[in-house]
Amino acid sequence: MTATLDHAPDQIVTVLGAILDAPPGPVLIHCHAGKDRTGLIAALCSELAGQSRDQIAADYAASGPQLTAFYAGMQARHTPERWAKLAPLVPTHPGDILRTLDNLDRAWGSPRAYLSAHGLTEAEQDALARRLHTPVPPT
Repeated sequence: MTATLDHAPDQIVTVLGAILDAPPGPVLIHCHAGKDRTGLIAALCSELAGQSRDQIAADYAASGPQLTAFYAGMQARHTPERWAKLAPLVPTHPGDILRTLDNLDRAWGSPRAYLSAHGLTEAEQDALARRLHTPVPPT
């Protein structure tokens, strides 16, 4: 996830901007597995919304059990040798997302400073935080 922060800040800001600009209602975010890039975007949204880092880490870790079938299918498509290289990437440890956010703090001062430096203004971040707090109307 730290590599994504280092090498894809424009994509991160673009995704957050798309969430901000989406029509009212829920927004689905996902990547291939729905764990790392998705987890990073979800963590940044949660940070903007004021969630505690403990809650962000718990939410990230909760995605692991939901991916059991996905990874079983992936394992079935790979040789044992290839799977041995991929298997260490499967777990969703809370510490992984916490280290990523701590890295943002060390390198940029905060996730907000990182996002500002890469083009998501304070006003846009505030608007995104408000959107994340807007209740979804019943259907």
